[in-house]
Amino acid sequence: MEEKKYQASDFKSDQYVRWCPGCGDHAILNVLHKAMAELGVAPEKTAVISGIGCSSRLPYYMNTYGFHTIHGRAAAIATGFKVARPDMTVWQISGDGDGLAIGGNHFIHAVRRNIDLNMILLNNRIYGLTKGQYSPTSERGFVSKSSPYGTVEDPFHPAELAFGARGRFFARCIAVDGAASVEVLKAAAAHKGASVVEVLQNYVI
Repeated sequence: MEEKKYQASDFKSDQYVRWCPGCGDHAILNVLHKAMAELGVAPEKTAVISGIGCSSRLPYYMNTYGFHTIHGRAAAIATGFKVARPDMTVWQISGDGDGLAIGGNHFIHAVRRNIDLNMILLNNRIYGLTKGQYSPTSERGFVSKSSPYGTVEDPFHPAELAFGARGRFFARCIAVDGAASVEVLKAAAAHKGASVVEVLQNYVI
């Protein structure tokens, strides 16, 4: 039987994409559609699971199974899904706030357990949905609505967290480099075990 060839459009839902113009989330959504098509895993064998935040709207825009969960719990629910359905390909989408603040503990334990998840961390170094507080990845001295004199905290580096939890796959890409980002996501999907991809992107509003 001939293997079915997928197009990026096979993974797009009919939902209107509700992100601000210029947001890096648009670019990574397109990259994910293209990567999934090239990987050749059927939409019905794919699940996209997110937490809370701008990035976490992404499951609405996928023609796959999806779950928009509660704040910081994407890794926990993605883990449960993968354990229950190991035949499915599971992508977890989190922002730097959702994934590394309230969800930080779940993040490191999913990596430590080496659950076969494709974890995408969309990092714009700010809380975008709640209009501009500093996040766990904001640089020291960053001026925001919650740090008007500059934050006094040093940021997390996602790579250090992943490797500190004995992660076996970590990659970084930038949302505006679509071709390279597709290849990074394909490599993450090919890795058996927890893969973490940090996507650096702009926050334009």
